[in-house]
Amino acid sequence: MNWIRPLSIKKKLTLFFLVFFCIPFLIIGVIWYNKTTQTIENSVVYYNTQWIKQLNKRLDEHFNRIKLDTQTLPGDPRIQQFVKYDPSNAYDLYLLKSQISQEIYPKIAYGNNEFVGFYIYSLKGVVLGDQIANRLDGDFWDSVDPDEGFKVMGIQRVGGVPVVMVQRSIFDNVTYGFAGVMIYAFSLDRLLDMDGGQNPGEDDHIAILDSANRQFLYHSDFAKWGGEVPAVWRNQLKGTNGYFIDRSSEEHRIIVYETSRATGMTLLSEVPMNHLVGNLPNLRMITVIVGLVILALAFITFNKILLEVKRLVEIIHRSRIEHKDMELKQREARLQALQSQINPHFLYNSLEIINSYAVEARIRPISKMTVMLADTFRYSASDPQHLVPLREEIHHIRNYLSIQQERYEHLRFDIKIGEHDLDQVRLFRLLLQPIVENVIIHAYENHGLHPGYVHITGQAADNIYKLQVRDKGKGMDPVTLAQYNSYFASEDVEGAGRTTRHIGLWNVHSRLRLAFGSPYGLHILHSDETGTCIELRLPYAPDDGRDH
Repeated sequence: MNWIRPLSIKKKLTLFFLVFFCIPFLIIGVIWYNKTTQTIENSVVYYNTQWIKQLNKRLDEHFNRIKLDTQTLPGDPRIQQFVKYDPSNAYDLYLLKSQISQEIYPKIAYGNNEFVGFYIYSLKGVVLGDQIANRLDGDFWDSVDPDEGFKVMGIQRVGGVPVVMVQRSIFDNVTYGFAGVMIYAFSLDRLLDMDGGQNPGEDDHIAILDSANRQFLYHSDFAKWGGEVPAVWRNQLKGTNGYFIDRSSEEHRIIVYETSRATGMTLLSEVPMNHLVGNLPNLRMITVIVGLVILALAFITFNKILLEVKRLVEIIHRSRIEHKDMELKQREARLQALQSQINPHFLYNSLEIINSYAVEARIRPISKMTVMLADTFRYSASDPQHLVPLREEIHHIRNYLSIQQERYEHLRFDIKIGEHDLDQVRLFRLLLQPIVENVIIHAYENHGLHPGYVHITGQAADNIYKLQVRDKGKGMDPVTLAQYNSYFASEDVEGAGRTTRHIGLWNVHSRLRLAFGSPYGLHILHSDETGTCIELRLPYAPDDGRDH
């Protein structure tokens, strides 16, 4: 399985970005669009269903009222007389028509704003009709059913107006045979209250189908009048009410329908889907574009983060490598230190032998110098980073100056430090020796003078213990003095150290400043022809039992 390689951190983060950001964003967008569309679709279906129910209810109530209002008209003596008249008796027939028009017609029209006209036809050929009824199609009479006492015959467009035609059969009151028919015409628009109620939108349509659901009796699109109902619709028109979505064309439509119990006709509404969702597709497209822009910006930012993470990882990696190298160097240094322990032991043993010979020969100066030199070697070989009491450092300086006195006969030194402070003050090893060496070399020898007086004093002040080293040699000029004190006061220890030439003094100052911070370190109090005073400032934290 060597071919399976672990993914890099960039690929892992990119995969994380895609799985937990991009894909959820797209899924949420799709779910939001579908849920929104479904909610709108359900709302439109609900409101159109209620609207269709109200229209059907209005039609049923109207036709039931018409049925009751016209129930007695076929038996009216004038109507019975009309259907029995001979068409040749023109004068009497004229008088009867006038009587019917003046007395019966107002009864029919009264209270019916939807009523637009009526038509009476007898089997003997006598016809009574108003202007609207006279414009009926010639084949209209083919739909008259003599066996039906009351029947909604259908819908026709008369003079550009959709008219509902209702049949009321007239039976002879003597023979009880079919004698004629009364046809009532009602405005469909008024029946549906299309002007005062809810109207279909510009792209919406309302239609009425026949009882077999095969033909459009009415359609708000006049071109479909009398046309055949699509087979897809007939297959979906199941039950007395419901809805379905017509997906047979590019423009999907929601069809809501309900069949009238009184007439058997089906009333339905068509609402195009694009009318439902409106600007949702455009909004979806805008959302997708904005989302892609956001994802692109996020990916660019994410890629920058990856680059920064990569840079930080490389830095950490280099740091670890450097740390490992430092550990190796430290191990090598420890090994070298172990190996170098042979030389100090060899020196100590050699000095002990010299001391033994000096003691046996009773040469006291050699014995004393040998012991001090051994102590100096031993003190110098200890850990320089370990803090020691001031007492040990002063003891080492005494040995060092005593040895130097064997070289310089005019050298004198004086050390005045409180006994209590010797154990209270702690400092690094070998801090005073470079200062004393600097005094011997720069204050005396470089000026052609014999090393003379060296004075070391100590004084506590608040949290600072001040060690002062004085000499009586030649000092430095004011410019140099100010320059060194400026270096010692600088917060940039490493930068200032690169510009000074007094390595010994600067090593002492940098060790104190880096370990304890400001204001600890060196400061030159004064320097002139009479001598120099260098102050060493150390941390000081006395206990409560100190004697002042």
